[in-house]
Amino acid sequence: MQDTPMLRGLNALRDAWLEASADRSRRLLVWRLPAAASRLLAAFFEMQRNDAGRDTPDYFLRIDTAYELGFRYSRQVKQDLLDRYLASQDDLRAQQVPLGWRGPHEAHPDSAHGVVQVLESFIDHHGEHLRLLAAVLEPERCVPGEGFERWVDAALAAGPGARLRLVLVDTEEDPRWQSLLDRHGALARVVSAPVDMFGIARDTAAQSGGRGPEVLYRQLLADLMLLLERGSPSQVVARAGRAQGLAQRHGWQDQQSVVQMMVAGAWLKHGDHGQAINSYRQARSAAEGARMSGNPAAPELVMQSWFGEAGCWLAAKQPERAAQTYLQASTSAASIPHPMFALEGQRMAGWCQLQAGQREAARTQLLEAIRIAKPLAPADRKATTLPQALWDLLQLQDARRCESLQQVASDYLQASTGLLEKADAQGRALGPQPPRPALDAIDAELDSTLERGFHRAQQERERLIQGGDEFFRKIVAVGRDFLDPGWNGLPAIEHPLDHDIPVWSEPPAMQPLPDPSGLLQPPVAARAGTTVTGVAVA
Repeated sequence: MQDTPMLRGLNALRDAWLEASADRSRRLLVWRLPAAASRLLAAFFEMQRNDAGRDTPDYFLRIDTAYELGFRYSRQVKQDLLDRYLASQDDLRAQQVPLGWRGPHEAHPDSAHGVVQVLESFIDHHGEHLRLLAAVLEPERCVPGEGFERWVDAALAAGPGARLRLVLVDTEEDPRWQSLLDRHGALARVVSAPVDMFGIARDTAAQSGGRGPEVLYRQLLADLMLLLERGSPSQVVARAGRAQGLAQRHGWQDQQSVVQMMVAGAWLKHGDHGQAINSYRQARSAAEGARMSGNPAAPELVMQSWFGEAGCWLAAKQPERAAQTYLQASTSAASIPHPMFALEGQRMAGWCQLQAGQREAARTQLLEAIRIAKPLAPADRKATTLPQALWDLLQLQDARRCESLQQVASDYLQASTGLLEKADAQGRALGPQPPRPALDAIDAELDSTLERGFHRAQQERERLIQGGDEFFRKIVAVGRDFLDPGWNGLPAIEHPLDHDIPVWSEPPAMQPLPDPSGLLQPPVAARAGTTVTGVAVA
């Protein structure tokens, strides 16, 4: 395989793994790398699953099952393992791996102990094809609290064998599993490697092969990315000057815009808003030139420069100037057309006007944001910031009522978390071999109690909504028309069992609301865009 900077990074991960896993006393290994290296680590795990790239004697089994309760997590992990094994039968045959692993069955309880037993049974059956089984536990989400850590505690207490390693992943910036390492010092250790993703990017550009201005330009961009992270603005400007000169000589106006936005980012990072604004304007000038030449990327670069400048004005605590610039960003997005960003520009203009105390101007811009959403498909609306625009309007109209709506959600979340923690504790109290009927009883009681709490929260939110004035209720009606028939503000309160309205255990709390169609009509006089020009003085 050809030697590349990326491959050298993967080799560093391999060497770190082999060194850490060679310690036979360890059962819990925590990968801890810079956050920027997360994709490289994912690539390393994936390589070990394929014969073509595998360069360790171990099998990495990535488990991303969501964690809610210990016994539910255990049950789902076992099922996921069986499903994946059955789905991989053809691949295993192609690799001449004998089939026949029985998988989880009734003898394996819904507990961390049961999961460890299942993993051990996999090792027993397929042991000749691997040195170690590394079970990489990466829940796609975890409920608040320490439930998942307690599950790992229980898994280690189950006594994993010499060929099983439980693997977790955190980062140098957020060492979230340090408490587990502290508690299990004799069984656990960190796996780290000297991986520098910025250095890899720079070396990749330098070794990309070929000759000519394109190769040099890639190298300069890699240097700029490194300097943005670790250098000073003056260093970024100096290196950007070389990249700009190269792009100018070869007529790459779109790249001139890209480089200027990188310079703007450097100034903004170090708090010089005026320099950042001027850099965004220079980026826009280059992007406009590229658009005149027919460059297909240019319209989005123009839009990005407007959003970037607007963010600078906001950071400089000049919300009215920010609002004007966000309107330009919205107009630019609409010309592409890009409805998502057109809506966001209008929304941010309204939000900035609200920060400046211009309530009616804020209302005008926020209403325009929801009008932009009208022609979009329902699924597309949910991908925009429309929910936030509606919420901004509700807060503008009745801030205290919105605080009460938020408090209902907060109380519901707190109560639900407490119920989950109680059920988790009840499951743990049954020991490593919990009887299934007892778990089913805990499950049923939990679901019933969560649903009752959900319906109480829905009823209280509806009472608050119906007590609002006509404009307030019309905005909620827009949310129900455009987003969800049960929309009742932010944060959203989802059904605890993910049930659709037709199968809720109680009738929906929603009551009739006034017709909001008048709010969705365009204003009598169309807004004229305000052009922001001149030298920035932040």
